Amino acid sequence: EATYQDWEALSEAERRDETRKMEVYAAMIDRMDQNIGRVLRKLDEMGVSEDTLILFASDNGASAEVVRLGDAGEIESMERWTSLGGDWANVANTPLRYHKNESYEGGIRTPLIARWPAALKAGDRFSREPFHFIDVMATLVDITGVDYPERFEGEAVTPLQGRSFLPVLRGKGAGSRRTLYWQWQDAKAVRQGDWKLVTLGGEWELFDLKNDPAETRDLSDRFPQRVER
Repeated sequence: EATYQDWEALSEAERRDETRKMEVYAAMIDRMDQNIGRVLRKLDEMGVSEDTLILFASDNGASAEVVRLGDAGEIESMERWTSLGGDWANVANTPLRYHKNESYEGGIRTPLIARWPAALKAGDRFSREPFHFIDVMATLVDITGVDYPERFEGEAVTPLQGRSFLPVLRGKGAGSRRTLYWQWQDAKAVRQGDWKLVTLGGEWELFDLKNDPAETRDLSDRFPQRVER
């Protein structure tokens, strides 16, 4: 579902603006990288690096929205807020489908990096276990051994919703499969194991994420009972 304009068909001014958009985007990522490095060096200087758990995740989905707030200055200036736009978002999300605000993988799949040298002894590993941000709190409660409160200042606290991914960090399986749900406006999805049902407000589509993570083959006609369930 590639979306892009013909580069040669753009005017010189349009090409200059599109180039500048990605230059600024790349510079922002570089600043993130440099300053994360500063944090890691500081932890080393403090002597706590080995015992510190770092969880790093990106935001969900490249952003295709076009926000126009001020057009007075250059693209990189404070006087102009220029969005990345749909074409560059498509590039940034490849090979995943669609973008932020939609419940296809391009809108909800995000990487998570965990670093905790003292506790994660098995070395570098890669896992495709699906988790959700609701699981971060459950994981921290699991690690610290604290009791999650039922009340705070007299008010009931919403029960813990997530599931700890500490076993996965330690190289074990996640245990039983569960059902995960997403909804943002008309964008909805349900995931059970490797099966995912998704819609943008129209017909539901069914995908096998294990064999088709880019969601290119709708299997809803082949497995109508699964869709109905």
